[in-house]
Amino acid sequence: MRVASCVFAIAVGLSLVLAPLRAHHSFAAEYDGKKPIQLQGVVTKIDWENPHVYVYIDVKDESGKTVNWALEGHPPNTLRRTGWTRGALNVGDTISVTGWRSKDDSDRIAGREITLPDGKKLFLGPPSE
Repeated sequence: MRVASCVFAIAVGLSLVLAPLRAHHSFAAEYDGKKPIQLQGVVTKIDWENPHVYVYIDVKDESGKTVNWALEGHPPNTLRRTGWTRGALNVGDTISVTGWRSKDDSDRIAGREITLPDGKKLFLGPPSE
């Protein structure tokens, strides 16, 4: 009985440790470092949650149609350490962002840097890998 309990405890412990590793993804799995992109648009939503902050912006495409883009950034704690605060960016702000397109060409990018309305630049995410 004691051996079975020990094996069970080890199995539970390993599953708790390994689960976050399986859930996390690499830059190269989702984004193309050879497809840099720069966008300018109006912030429509900010998801300040783990595991990554997402900023959504409306951008007008070549035909004048408004497209909502998702910008993936680092986790909230990482952004706080680089100068972000929850109030640094607000819905309705017009921003510019640089980053890399998703491999599936959806309206999603790995954001690198955001330029705020006052010209201040904030780091959003990783360099391409």
